[in-house]
Amino acid sequence: MAQLSTTAGRSRSAGRSPGEIVVDRIWRFFCSVRVAVYEIAILALLVLIGTLRGSSVPRQIEDRLPFTAPLVDRWYSWDVFHSLPFMAILTLLAVAIAICTLNRAPAIWAAISHPTVTTTHGFLQRTETSARISTGDVPATLAAHLETSLRAAKYRVLTERRGEEIHLYADRFRFARLGTFPFHLALILVLLGGIVGARWGFREEIFVIPEGSVRPLGHGTDLSVRLDNFSDTYREDGVPREYRSDLTLLRDGEPVKAGSATVNHPLTYRDIVFYQTSFGQAVVLRITDDQGRVLYDDALPLEFRSTLNADAPAASLDLVPVGMQLRVIAPDENPWNAPERDTLNLQSGQLYFLLRPLGPESPLTTPAGVVGRQGTAASLQGLTIDFVRERRFSLLQVGRNPGIPIFIGAAFLMVGGLAVTFYFPHRRLRGIVASDGNGGSRATLAPLARRDWSAQRVFTRLIDDVEEQLGVRAARISTQPPPSIAPTGD
Repeated sequence: MAQLSTTAGRSRSAGRSPGEIVVDRIWRFFCSVRVAVYEIAILALLVLIGTLRGSSVPRQIEDRLPFTAPLVDRWYSWDVFHSLPFMAILTLLAVAIAICTLNRAPAIWAAISHPTVTTTHGFLQRTETSARISTGDVPATLAAHLETSLRAAKYRVLTERRGEEIHLYADRFRFARLGTFPFHLALILVLLGGIVGARWGFREEIFVIPEGSVRPLGHGTDLSVRLDNFSDTYREDGVPREYRSDLTLLRDGEPVKAGSATVNHPLTYRDIVFYQTSFGQAVVLRITDDQGRVLYDDALPLEFRSTLNADAPAASLDLVPVGMQLRVIAPDENPWNAPERDTLNLQSGQLYFLLRPLGPESPLTTPAGVVGRQGTAASLQGLTIDFVRERRFSLLQVGRNPGIPIFIGAAFLMVGGLAVTFYFPHRRLRGIVASDGNGGSRATLAPLARRDWSAQRVFTRLIDDVEEQLGVRAARISTQPPPSIAPTGD
């Protein structure tokens, strides 16, 4: 038997060029169900890894298994959804779906345009539901009456004579079978949208911009963002009611769009969306060295907390030209909570400046600190630090997904394909019209509706219409209990 199989395989390969053999193997590879299962499993694993990357699960694994620390660090640093493996598996799935769809297309079109008309008595006897109609007419007359009745019900009717029998095939909504193609095209577009978003999209989780300042967006967008104004309102219990950022988007210094972003109403520019996330305190500083050179002249967001006092906003600024790092600490926001931690005892309008060495060539050997007051310049290690005023900063999330239009198109195709498939299902029935041996004829009809109660109900109503038009009673035959009756045991 193995020898016969090998010989058959060789005979199929004989007469084909190497290119045809390679194409055939590639085609079979993408049509393989086993390969599809592997691809889906790999995609699910990558999605799981990418999703857990944004949670505390990796750190919990590290806490329980300390030897996994290097792996956890790489886990957090690996952007799965923008990686080449993720885009590669999406591409493979898209190609596989496309090839499988093309592979099925000829058979589906053949079933629509050239269905098999003939059937067997055994098939009609084994169906769950069937009907038998007997008349005194000859088979050709009964078949013509059935064809007229079925056409009146919007069915396409095909007949074929086999010996003394007339085989009948009727269907409705045959083109609904094409609904599988927009659905599969939608799946391909979803994967394509994922590839486009992974390759050319980005997600900036923390985009901090102080009021009155300009920050470049980056990611190859050539855009800068200016926070013109920040406003907030509070409830009586001190909880923020609403906060809003008035933004201006700039390209080459010229405004391209201005608008506001709130928590539930982001600002959108083309395919870039700005989400309002949070806000905080910022301070405007002007720092110069002993030669009058300006090292910093902008608002500095206090987006962190002091390591000594968790209720004190803080920030860090690297002054690379002078080899120093500046730490800025604001007054305690909740002095009644653990007051012993507030060792600086800063008052409103004061800031604590701490200089630390930055790099091995820093002229500073030991940290040095001083308390500064708003409106008064403070001198520290040859630097002049001027605390100009307080401001707010806005914390935004910025996302760009150029695949969204593709997803929208895929959604329409998917919903349309499903709607056609479910609301206009392909209804089919087969039948045989034969002589009953007594000068009359008998027609046996059955739907192609195995375990499809809806199709069987449609068939029952259709037979009712046929009975009314022909003026005869049909014998109903059912080999299955109705769906409302559950089988019982002894």
